[in-house]
Amino acid sequence: MDEQAASPADPGDTVPLEIVETVEYLDPVPAAKRRRWWLRGFVALGVLVLLAVAAEFTIRAVAPRVIADALRSKLSLSEEHPVDVSLGGIQLASVVTGHLGDVTVEVPDARLVRGLTGTISMHADAMPFSYRTGEIAGGAASLTVDEAQLQDAIGLLTSGFAESGEVSDGNLVVTREVSFFGFDVPVRATLGLGVDAGEVTIEPKGVGAAGFDLSADDLGNALGGMLDGVLQPHAVCVRDRLPAGLTITGIDLLSTGAARLSVSVAPDILSNPAQLEKGVC
Repeated sequence: MDEQAASPADPGDTVPLEIVETVEYLDPVPAAKRRRWWLRGFVALGVLVLLAVAAEFTIRAVAPRVIADALRSKLSLSEEHPVDVSLGGIQLASVVTGHLGDVTVEVPDARLVRGLTGTISMHADAMPFSYRTGEIAGGAASLTVDEAQLQDAIGLLTSGFAESGEVSDGNLVVTREVSFFGFDVPVRATLGLGVDAGEVTIEPKGVGAAGFDLSADDLGNALGGMLDGVLQPHAVCVRDRLPAGLTITGIDLLSTGAARLSVSVAPDILSNPAQLEKGVC
């Protein structure tokens, strides 16, 4: 059998091969899943915000009542006595440290100084939850007494010279009738009040007797030691009229005729019973 030689392939019969490269882009996180992740994050954030708001609201609702009850107990006030407590700033941040921050208290018709009743205003930068063991930070207080109540302090401030007086131009003006050359003569003294080292300072600014052209020295010589309380600068100790944990820092005579006494507050005044005992001169 004759073998037929294979003829070489005709170049025109060659079919070129086309290589198509397919690149597939894979999305590692489907869009739906990404949306769910953001949604979960948003919901979680919303829950945290709601919890924080609820906690802040609870603190502001409960803490003032607790503080008011504690002050009524410490000041020996009745359960019905009004005590206004306000909280400034955001309290949730302070609570983490076991304190309430920026606390302001006002108590009308209360007694902070023995013999004087008025409106007590107190402020603390921080007040502990456990007032029986914790300490107050940045505590200060004031007692504002009206003109009628101020009369109770005038005898002390003038060393018994006068029992009443009035506020005039920031000074205390007191008057008393004294027997002078057989006549009852009203003697009027003008006193400036201040505070030094926890004591009230008295600075005489003027004294005179109605109907007599006499100097302060003349009056002092004529009346003996009766005018010492209004003629000589002196200091009056009031520590025995204040709790030991309070130190008087200022006294202001107001245009309304009232007086405001400012005091610093010992950090442990609520936790240490000794700080509530009367001080000693």
